[in-house]
Amino acid sequence: RGERIMQPFLGINLRKYLFSQVNEDSVIKIQNDIVDSFKLWLPFVEIRDIQVTFKEIDVQSTTLSVSIVFNIKQDPNTTDSVQVEIGE
Repeated sequence: RGERIMQPFLGINLRKYLFSQVNEDSVIKIQNDIVDSFKLWLPFVEIRDIQVTFKEIDVQSTTLSVSIVFNIKQDPNTTDSVQVEIGE
């Protein structure tokens, strides 16, 4: 029977960015946080592209979208992607 090990520090808590001022610096910070998290937790993954966008729904609501294209370092010719959207 395998024991599950929780990793409480895994991830970067993207929700914290929903209420911050949106500018190029915040986009770069999110991208850097993602790259750093991948290096720490998924060193066998190579990030090919990261797209971060904020979309204002209305005055009180913002959506944050992150799209990452990546590959496993041992198989550089095969890419995959993941998209995450966070909002209220």
